Amino acid sequence: MKRNVEIMALLFLMSSFLMKLVAQENLDALVKKCEMMEGVYAEVIYTKNEQTKKFEPTITNISIENNPTLINEFLAALKKDEEKAFNKTETRVKGRTYSFFYRFDNANYTFYYNEKGECSGIKILLTPQK
Repeated sequence: MKRNVEIMALLFLMSSFLMKLVAQENLDALVKKCEMMEGVYAEVIYTKNEQTKKFEPTITNISIENNPTLINEFLAALKKDEEKAFNKTETRVKGRTYSFFYRFDNANYTFYYNEKGECSGIKILLTPQK
């Protein structure tokens, strides 16, 4: 009996670890693709690791505007990964949605909408997975 409980606990821990690995796989693939594209602004903040004395990326900010094709790709990827988000926040003014914010394990995505209701920009904040 004790052995069964230990096996179940191990399986639970492994499944939660694997869920983190595939949490936003569709969105992560797009981030890698767009980091080198024109019209995509990327900023990486590095912090020195006290043990290795080397700089390591700690935060990456990515902004995407004026690229409807890439924005639509992100919206399609979000539909596939949305249920894996920890939080979702919707901003409305006079009944119209102006932004959606999604928090995942190591990333935050904010989608901005214009007066016509079209997604006009995306801001992504990435932090290293622990």
